[in-house]
Amino acid sequence: MQVHTVHEIDCSVEQIDPAVVEAFLDQELSDDPMLVDSIAPMADALCAQLHPRGVYKLFNPATCTLPPKYVTPAIKLVGTLAILYGEAAYERMSDAEHTAMVVSTVGTNEEIEALHDRLVHNELDELLFRACLEALTSMAADKLAAAVADDAHERGLHRGSTLESGTEDFPLTMNKTLVFFTQAEKRLGLTSDDEGTVSDQWSTLGIIGLYNETKKKRRGCAYCHNVKTCTIRKIGMTCHGRRTKAKIRKRIEEAEEAKSK
Repeated sequence: MQVHTVHEIDCSVEQIDPAVVEAFLDQELSDDPMLVDSIAPMADALCAQLHPRGVYKLFNPATCTLPPKYVTPAIKLVGTLAILYGEAAYERMSDAEHTAMVVSTVGTNEEIEALHDRLVHNELDELLFRACLEALTSMAADKLAAAVADDAHERGLHRGSTLESGTEDFPLTMNKTLVFFTQAEKRLGLTSDDEGTVSDQWSTLGIIGLYNETKKKRRGCAYCHNVKTCTIRKIGMTCHGRRTKAKIRKRIEEAEEAKSK
């Protein structure tokens, strides 16, 4: 098995459904029936000018819990010096056959600033611009995760959901490790400092577990009992990750409540 190959993935998005963008806007603003007319040209401009890309690399995980060096549970990636810290990473990767490091970006800060100068002329434009970028970032990360899922299926495995750095107790400082081992600087032009601040603001970095079908199933759309009726999936997104989960669930609940009245 080629588990040490860095895979480069085209994560470009041709079009963003206005409903996806609305999920990242305040409810009061998104209630405006004329909003779609403003969202569409902004979203189309971003999709035309930005070309999201991603990289992933598979590793074999091993648990390391013996004191005194590993006082708390951690995961070591075999054949490397990389250690994944935090109980969330340990819980997800201790049963995994492989761990995928994933990094995706929609573009450099310079590219996005140039678009901002051209497209943003007032406060509403500013809100729509950021919401479109949030949606594009999430969709690019989903495309990268889908590529990992395809790889997993070819190996007779299934993919878990993405654990992004900075969420749960998976530290933001892991970004530097993720960038190094995926060669993201060379392949995407993305860097990270020791604190985990990355050069591209609109990017997603994390890890994904690949699991044996006969073992305990992890979190993910394919194994959710709502997979066939999920309203979040209907608008082309998932409830995973720090950017989407709270806002989208709130919007879906509000929409369902409005329909019942």
